[in-house]
Amino acid sequence: MKNSIYTLFLVAIMVLPSCEEECSNPDDLENDKYYENEIFNEPFMDIYGNWELYEVSGGIHGIGDGLKFDLLQIRKYGIYTFIKNSAVLERGKIVIDEQTEESLKISFSPDEDSEVFMFDSEKIAILQGSDSLFLQSPCCDRYNYHLVRKD
Repeated sequence: MKNSIYTLFLVAIMVLPSCEEECSNPDDLENDKYYENEIFNEPFMDIYGNWELYEVSGGIHGIGDGLKFDLLQIRKYGIYTFIKNSAVLERGKIVIDEQTEESLKISFSPDEDSEVFMFDSEKIAILQGSDSLFLQSPCCDRYNYHLVRKD
């Protein structure tokens, strides 16, 4: 009995620190880490928030792919984080490739100390109302991501 309690205690000590790092909310980046001012035009201000992935479409055969992440968090100013099962997959800055009053083309640029998760990082961001975000690839045979607001 004493050995079982001792073993359980050791396992708890080993697991808790990794969960704390892995499961923490990635709010530790300052808002002005990448940009000092707002980067989005007024029509795209609703892009900030937590976005839950519900579908992936496109690809070579047009049948999409599995859900490789659960949540895309977009914070001021242009900070993004891809999350799966409470673990941070990638985080960094959003780069504006092209922005007009009607369209927004962005790229996800991972932080230098971040893993690279989103290899197909160039997307056209389409807001559908205030609760849907569509990240469309600008060209053929690439994946499109369908997200719904989770705030």
